[in-house]
Amino acid sequence: MNRFISVLLGGLIAGGHVLPAFAEQPLPPKPQLIIILDDIGNNQTLGLRAVNLPAPVTLAFLPFTPFAARLAERANQNGHGIMLHAPMANESGAKLGPGALTPDMDRIHLQQTLSDSLEAIPHVQGVNNHMGSLLTQQPEAMSWVMEVLAEQDLYFVDSLTSPLSVAAENASEAGIPTISRDVFLDNERTEESLNKQFNHALSVAKRRGHAVLIGHPYPETLSYLEQRLPTVELEGVELQRADDYLLRQQWRTPTPELPLVSRYQLLLEPQ
Repeated sequence: MNRFISVLLGGLIAGGHVLPAFAEQPLPPKPQLIIILDDIGNNQTLGLRAVNLPAPVTLAFLPFTPFAARLAERANQNGHGIMLHAPMANESGAKLGPGALTPDMDRIHLQQTLSDSLEAIPHVQGVNNHMGSLLTQQPEAMSWVMEVLAEQDLYFVDSLTSPLSVAAENASEAGIPTISRDVFLDNERTEESLNKQFNHALSVAKRRGHAVLIGHPYPETLSYLEQRLPTVELEGVELQRADDYLLRQQWRTPTPELPLVSRYQLLLEPQ
């Protein structure tokens, strides 16, 4: 965690006298917007559009999907963050696909499945949950997840598909860098809704100092981001990868999280 070190200036000698040492004072940080795109790996065309977005984002790859490994390599080359989008059991019983983590697994099986999924994604830096409205409520299972992440020095993003999730709490208790989702971008894919949700995320970032915005590689979402991302910094907000944001936080005094402005979006997110 030593990528961000303050520049300290030592004592200056002038005319045989030593002037007092001082530290260069950094400018106050801009509000940070962390954009995560889930479900990367099944569609090559849309995946390529995602990895070619014109600003730093974090891409969450489904394990063992046809294009995940190649797209992760390309994303790394383009300077994007890379996460495993770990399939976790949901309350509706929807199918999870390869790499699923479910409540019937014992510790050894769950941790081996997670480790295999992590190994399948090149340059992986962290994990977030795909679905997971059931599993993220279970402290024991989530503690097993966090043991694997701690061993591999990875971070965790709680997608908050359930307001009862204990995942972020478990991550913090395990000493794992963690952050939680604030806004879902594309539960509705009209331009009006995308704009409303994106602006809501900017508002949260400006008010609290950061916001996590989660979307998906839908054609409408990608078209919107291709046009909007180049203008974000003109609005006084800095785009940041999840890993870079969490690394920087190691050097800052943490600030209290604001509660979600609205939980109704949880009902719209696929479980």
